[in-house]
Parts: sequence; structure tokens; C-alpha cells
Amino acid sequence: MKKTLALLLVLAMFSGCSTTTVAKDFNGMDTPAGKAVHVSTSNIALHLLMGQKALAGDASLEKTVADFTAEAKKEGASKVRIVQSSSNKLWYLFFPITLVFTPVLSNVAGDAIS
Repeated sequence: MKKTLALLLVLAMFSGCSTTTVAKDFNGMDTPAGKAVHVSTSNIALHLLMGQKALAGDASLEKTVADFTAEAKKEGASKVRIVQSSSNKLWYLFFPITLVFTPVLSNVAGDAIS
């Protein structure tokens, strides 16, 4: 029980993280829509009640798409094409505690087109 609580505390400290990876090398090739940069944004957060409400950070798909498009704008894009998105609610990780305090991971990846 103490280990589970310690792990929840560590998750709470690191939740609310957002990371973005950008790949710019397309070997000189363009897409049919124009010059592109590949962007992948991931968020991790601690939500309440199986991911219903954000507690520490926000890993909802809506927030992750907003972070993705903000990063695409920084790269000079005027359009985006989302290729893949996912949202995982880890309610089963340390059952039953994670039914209440649920780690949530989300990812959006796609092309930022200029």
C-alpha cells in the first residue's frame, strides 16, 4: 500500500508534462500539400474518476490537439494534417486507487504544412 501511494505521489509530481518532437528531414521531398514538418505531441496528466476531470495537468485529446497546433504554428505552418491520435486512461494500473486518481496519456501526430 505504501509503494502504491508513493508511486501516485511521483505520478502527481510529473503529471502535467507535455513533450513535442519535430522531424524536419524529408530528404528534400515535399508533400502534395506543400512543404511539411512532422510534429508529435504527447501529454501526461493525473485526472479524477477514470479521466473525467483534470486534476494535475490536462491530457485530454482537446488539449493535446491545441498543443500540437501551437507547435505547428511555431514551425511556420498554415495547415495541419493529423495522422494519428490516441488517449489512454490507465485506470487499471493500480486498481482500485487508479479508479479515482487516473493517469492519462494522450498523443497527436501529424504534418505541419507551410
